[in-house]
Amino acid sequence: MKRVYLVVLASVLLSTAVFSQKGNNVIGVGGDLSFPMGDFGDFYKTGVGIYGKAMFGVGKAGHVTFTSSYSAYKIKTNFEGVTSTIGLAPVLIGYRHNFDGFFVEPQIGYAIANIKITSIDREEPFTDAGGNVAWAASVGYVFNQQVEISARYQGSGNNGTNMNVFGVRLGYNFSLKRSK
Repeated sequence: MKRVYLVVLASVLLSTAVFSQKGNNVIGVGGDLSFPMGDFGDFYKTGVGIYGKAMFGVGKAGHVTFTSSYSAYKIKTNFEGVTSTIGLAPVLIGYRHNFDGFFVEPQIGYAIANIKITSIDREEPFTDAGGNVAWAASVGYVFNQQVEISARYQGSGNNGTNMNVFGVRLGYNFSLKRSK
């Protein structure tokens, strides 16, 4: 729980500093295709999800970013009468630096994971949720300052349980027309 408070406090302090800066502010939305890696990939299929991002301009080539997404992953092998789905929802803050359309974006934050297991032997499904520190590193390209395509590696985990993914995103960015 202390991690959640730390991430919230850092977000508030960072957003206060960002709003005092000049630059182009942007809101982005899009779809996400995530490929589980390592042990997570041994048991779960490719995940599909959505994301939303707020980018606050810092100078001419940078943005402080706040990203939230949700992706769902189904188990690869269904046992007789049993299914399982994991949902992963990271909330990340980061910095994006732009190079004439190309960008790099390291991020850090917190990821909430939930699991749902249904069985024909039980009336109610088993559910559980928890959270871990998360990080991501993205590279991408923005076409016409609006259409964005990117690739990222995202990691989260705790006590030997890792939920690492390689993802690709396609999104659309809406400029908020703040002066530079």
